Amino acid sequence: MRKILLAASIVGSLLFMPSGHAETKTYTGVGEYTIGERDTLETAKRGAKEIALRNALEQAGVLVTSRSRVEDMELVEDVITSRTGAVLQVREVVYERTDLLVKATVKVDIDPEDLNRRLQGTEPNPKNIPPPPVNEENEKLYLSNRKVAEADSLMSAGNFENVLSILNEAFQLNSANAAVYEKLGMFYKSKKDYDNALLNYNKAVELDPNNSHAYSGRGQCYEILGDKTKARADLSQAKKIVTAQEKIREARKLCDEEKFDAAAPLASESLALNPKNAWAWATVGNIYNGKKEFDKAVFYYQKAIGMNPNIGEAYSGLGQAYMALNNHDKAIVNFTKALSFSPFHSSALIYRSRGECYKARGDIKKSQEDFIKAKQLGWEN
Repeated sequence: MRKILLAASIVGSLLFMPSGHAETKTYTGVGEYTIGERDTLETAKRGAKEIALRNALEQAGVLVTSRSRVEDMELVEDVITSRTGAVLQVREVVYERTDLLVKATVKVDIDPEDLNRRLQGTEPNPKNIPPPPVNEENEKLYLSNRKVAEADSLMSAGNFENVLSILNEAFQLNSANAAVYEKLGMFYKSKKDYDNALLNYNKAVELDPNNSHAYSGRGQCYEILGDKTKARADLSQAKKIVTAQEKIREARKLCDEEKFDAAAPLASESLALNPKNAWAWATVGNIYNGKKEFDKAVFYYQKAIGMNPNIGEAYSGLGQAYMALNNHDKAIVNFTKALSFSPFHSSALIYRSRGECYKARGDIKKSQEDFIKAKQLGWEN
């Protein structure tokens, strides 16, 4: 089951509560997350929990921003930040799972008076904890993917009128977004303009050699044009990429169950089919982290980052490996990098782990700041 979401930037409504006597109120939020091919069960649980927290915060009138990063029309990272996280106290989290759907129900306590002060900016941050940095290039990619998804939705409905203008907007936001070229190829193929279709599919494959849709679309064009050799090659490559993704999906499910020895051959088979998939290299890093072979984990995470420097999971895993190897300086660097890609998604664990590294280095102040931040984000001891 594939999870197809739009990349978005959403600002929730601000509702100021009367600043009377201090009173803590309990809010219940529900969130659902569909497990994608790159997700572990833990990732899905965190995703569901974060959506539930966002819903609870919005009930309380908290300003919430939300972004999603999409690769190949699939959710990769869901980023949620709250201006008033300090007033949030998680009381209870209950998870339910049905097939590939994970549901989280959270209960949180919020002090309305404290909330009102913070929303009006009258109370400083007592711990002076800086917000995680936002990567401007990633932000533009989020918005570009939003346009790509909009164009894809129109074409799926048979409406091609505004597709080119929307994809041009996506191009202006990020000219290196392979998904833009793949959808342009799809557009021109539908118009039987195969020269322009091939031109755009070629660019999509150049930018993203893991884009199975680009290979498939290009193969179909070659087939129509009578070039059977190139058609077979592209359609075969598209099939290899899809099969490799299926094997990685199964490997990640086994990792959820801590069956790392069983996951390893599947990951190896995936890499043999498609060695250009950075997510597969990162998954092997996860396997070696799970097997406590941390030197090997470092190698695979670095390989993944070298192929795709935008995988927050790889930085987080690399931080965990370096922490286990007692290289706290490198661990801190990678945990910080992970937060720049994913300030909220999975960030409670990252803050907690970075806090442990600061503690090991003797930097108690930074350690305590990270522990506080982890607790605010729902870290459960």
